[in-house]
Amino acid sequence: MVSLETLTPFQDKPIEPRQFQLISPRSFSVARYICHFEWIFGLEYDAFPFSSELNIMSVSKDIRQYLERGLLIFVPTADVLERAYEMLIYNNHRPRDPDERKRFEEFGTGPWEYTILPGRWDTKTKKSESLPPLFNRSSDGAFTPFFFDDRDFDTLPRFTSTVHPLIVVLLLRMNVPDNHPSQTIQEKLIAPLKKVFRKWPQWEHNRFLPMPNTKFKREYNAGGKIVCRCIYCSKNTPSTSTASSSELEDTCTDDEEVEKEGREEEYKELSRIANERISVWRGCLEGVASNHDDVKHDDILDRYAQECTDAADKVMLRQEEERAKREALAAEMQGDFSLKKKSRLS
Repeated sequence: MVSLETLTPFQDKPIEPRQFQLISPRSFSVARYICHFEWIFGLEYDAFPFSSELNIMSVSKDIRQYLERGLLIFVPTADVLERAYEMLIYNNHRPRDPDERKRFEEFGTGPWEYTILPGRWDTKTKKSESLPPLFNRSSDGAFTPFFFDDRDFDTLPRFTSTVHPLIVVLLLRMNVPDNHPSQTIQEKLIAPLKKVFRKWPQWEHNRFLPMPNTKFKREYNAGGKIVCRCIYCSKNTPSTSTASSSELEDTCTDDEEVEKEGREEEYKELSRIANERISVWRGCLEGVASNHDDVKHDDILDRYAQECTDAADKVMLRQEEERAKREALAAEMQGDFSLKKKSRLS
């Protein structure tokens, strides 16, 4: 049987078991995701189970680094990922009190089944070249080569563990895996996982504090100070837990304006870089044509130049179209929010 405790990159070295903490409080990147996770998956504020068996498992010492970097991953079953998706959608619906969310405990108890596979694939060779050759230790102590390439869904190694699938989803969100070259594996594992990722929240204001122009039905007590790092709360630290709705609304508006300005500057910079590259490329062509008269009227070269230029222009146009769509959608959502606010006031 293949598991994370029996795989190793060494054929002549004893396997040493090590504790693997999926989500570490010492990780800098964790701070970007942890508050979102606690809200959408029904935990109390600042209550992530870092030291629990739900977040710690035993693995082979020599493959732990590949798990931490997302080069080797393990994925919950598709039905579990669908339940995670449904919980995320329900709990992220706004506005909602903390007490109205589905709870983390309601998701169920393990052990849970996981499938092991590489997280990175070479797009040309369709091989997992980021992993070294792996060996599996059998029950009699013998080491045999183990290959992930060219395996179908049914032959991928599976194991059961008490680590929680929602925490595994967070680990994979921090190291998003590549699409799998096998269509079946992609459809049964990676696509359901990325379906969850596509709905991962992007809000900045801490939802454990009331949203702008709303208040909780019951006061939420997290047992300590609730920290929020949105623009308003970072400028008004003493008022983080009692910020008024009107002040927060103004801040969110300012935040949107700053974000819009940032997008415009980013687009200008992308346009400048693209135009510079196009100019350099055209200059190279003109230089070739001036030195070789027979190239000047080469139809193939002319068509190639036009296609490359058109491709860059289309990319820029596509970026502008997507930006316009996002702004139109944001304006529409803002209009709906304003109408709902007026109806409540009336």
